[in-house]
Amino acid sequence: MTALALKLRDLFSDLWLDLALMFSRKPKGKKEIKETPVAHAPEAAAGVMPVSTGAPKAGTGMSQIMDMRAKHAKEKQERIKNARFSFGLKHLKLSKNARLAFYDQMSTLVGSGVPLIDSLSIIQAQERNKNVKKLYAEMIHEINGGLSLAESMELFPHIFPKMQSALVEAAEASGNLKEVLAELVEEMEASQDFLKKVTGAMVYPLILIFLALFLVTGMMVFVIPKIAAMYEQANVKLPGITQVVINISNFVVNKWPILLGGIIGGVVALYIFFSKLRIGRLILEKFVSVIPVAGRIAKEKNIMIIASNMAMLMKSGVLITEAFAITEKTVSNLHYQKALEKIRLGVVMGKEVSQMMGLEDIRAQKFKEHKLFPLQMAQLIHIGEKTGTIASMLAKVKKNYHKSIDYTLRNISTMVEPLMIFIVAALVGTILMAVMLPFFYIGSTIS
Repeated sequence: MTALALKLRDLFSDLWLDLALMFSRKPKGKKEIKETPVAHAPEAAAGVMPVSTGAPKAGTGMSQIMDMRAKHAKEKQERIKNARFSFGLKHLKLSKNARLAFYDQMSTLVGSGVPLIDSLSIIQAQERNKNVKKLYAEMIHEINGGLSLAESMELFPHIFPKMQSALVEAAEASGNLKEVLAELVEEMEASQDFLKKVTGAMVYPLILIFLALFLVTGMMVFVIPKIAAMYEQANVKLPGITQVVINISNFVVNKWPILLGGIIGGVVALYIFFSKLRIGRLILEKFVSVIPVAGRIAKEKNIMIIASNMAMLMKSGVLITEAFAITEKTVSNLHYQKALEKIRLGVVMGKEVSQMMGLEDIRAQKFKEHKLFPLQMAQLIHIGEKTGTIASMLAKVKKNYHKSIDYTLRNISTMVEPLMIFIVAALVGTILMAVMLPFFYIGSTIS
């Protein structure tokens, strides 16, 4: 009875979360909860100091510092909102490779002792794209006007993601810009290598599916109609499977505009529903989560991204609450966005991150399993909270799940290849069997 009650509780809890995610909206201009530091806050345990926008005067209270930071943030938002740029810069998009090249060059130049303005000027001189040259020229102009590199990046939020500008801002405040740029380049390269592995694991199955569809379509359009005409002239009794194949072939040949339009329209409608609409994204996330292997990979991938981003931000000196707020925007999964927001608000109220992830009391072995975050992650973060090494523990979490996903992808590639070959062979073999079966009736028909 207890197990049934727990299952019902979890079911209603999941249903309530989905409803909250479906109808939740963040109104523009809604004030965030004021972050009042507490004695046992995780950032204090981690030894992470907030990134200040200027050196406070002696005797300045914590509330005054928070007000100064809020005022400075508001001024930055107003400046970004009122910035006026050309049409090309407003709609300029930099690929991940282009941003990686920019950070790589900046890391090399700044690490070699070249001043910031000179580094940007050198990169601008090497750039061939006119709009990108204008971008670097505008950044140089703004930095000469008194802005920092991070603030000049924040003027172009459609080009530089919030997390990257936050890292640079923290690096400039702490004076370790070259180290953070080098770490950012390393992290982006690792992310691209991981994406290549995921893509590589899917390439071979997709090629087989495409070839199978191409082969089946060719048989339906060119081969089956001729064989159907031959059987019709011979007045042969057709088995059910053969008649089904012939009917499908006739539909493909005669109604191909409707079929093609239906396929394209269906793909576009599904894309819009599952990627643009909130309810569609929630349904897709829920569906993927219950698929045995795909659900585990999706969960581990989200955890890896969260741990990686949090570790980089906190190592650079960003407050843990700010790191959660930034990471929340970098995760596409709505369930994880809501979970990160809940953890951030809990930390503001003085709770520990590990406690919010289900580790209520490690000495009493009191745990509450979290649907999104595994107990192992909560335990490592708890150790980091007690030893002041949360960033290092998050980096360890990222490393562990990176290895796990890599191992799973290698196994999937090994298992999927023969499975896809079997499916293609079964599909083509079924069509050939349907075509050949009537030949057994030809002899009795002629007799």
